[in-house]
Amino acid sequence: MYVDVHTHLTHARFENDYEAVIANAKKVGVEAIIVNGLEPKSNRQTLDLAKRFDNIYPALGIYPIEAIHPMVKDLDLTKSDFDVDQEIAFIEENARQDKIIAIGECGLDGYWVGQETFAEQERVFIELIEIGKRYDKPIIIHTRKLEKRAMEILAHHDAKRVNFHCYCGKVKWAIDAAENYNWYFSIPANARNNEAFGKMLQKLPAENILTETDAPYLAPVRGERNEPANVVGTVAYLAELRGISTDQAKTLVSDNFRRLFKF
Repeated sequence: MYVDVHTHLTHARFENDYEAVIANAKKVGVEAIIVNGLEPKSNRQTLDLAKRFDNIYPALGIYPIEAIHPMVKDLDLTKSDFDVDQEIAFIEENARQDKIIAIGECGLDGYWVGQETFAEQERVFIELIEIGKRYDKPIIIHTRKLEKRAMEILAHHDAKRVNFHCYCGKVKWAIDAAENYNWYFSIPANARNNEAFGKMLQKLPAENILTETDAPYLAPVRGERNEPANVVGTVAYLAELRGISTDQAKTLVSDNFRRLFKF
C-alpha cells in the first residue's frame, strides 16, 4: 500500500472537498494517511476525521510556534490562545487510551523566532517526547534551522521511534541518525524539485525511508494544492533512483511504515 505519514487535511484549503480528497487517495492505493495536529482545534478535528474514515489515522501534537504562542503574539505568527500544559495532558490521555497512532507534529523552530523562545520550545518538545516513550508511540518531528539540536534532545532522551518530517538539515546528519539511531525520514511529494530530498531518497538506508505530503503544502507542482494521492509520485521517484521496480519501492515504504508505526 501507499502511505502518507504527514498531512494536514484539517487545513482550511480542504474545507469544501476533504471527503473527495480522501476518496481519491484511497482510489490510487493510499491506505494509510496520518493527519497531524498542531494545536487544540486541529487535534480535535484530526480525531474526528479518524472516526469517520478508515484510511485516516490521527497524530496529536503541538507545533513549535503554537507551543510558544503567548511569546509571539506581537509577531502575528499564530491566532491560537490555549493552555499549553492542558493540551499536553489531552494528548497524553489520548495516547494512554490508544486513540492515536503517533505524537506529532512537534519539535523546534528557529526560522520564525529567536533563541529567547528556545527554552520553552524545548520544554514542550521534551514533554511530548516523554509521552511518546511512555505509551510507545512514534514521534513525528518538525524542525527548522534547529535540526542538530532536535537530534541532540532526542538522543539524550533515548527516543527510539522517531520520524523526521520534511527534514531540511544536512543530509549527512540524516544518514548518521538513520544508521546510528534507526530514526526515519519522510520525504515530501516535491522531491523531484528538491535536490536534498532526492539525495535522501537515494542515500538514506532504504529501511528508514517513508513518504509524506505535508498537504496542502509542498505539492509536486509549485503553487498547487498538495494532497495525499501525490505520494504515488514520490514512490515512483524512489524506484527510479534506486533502480528497482515501483512495486518494490511501494513494498519497501509500506514495510517501513508498518515497522515504525506497528501497523
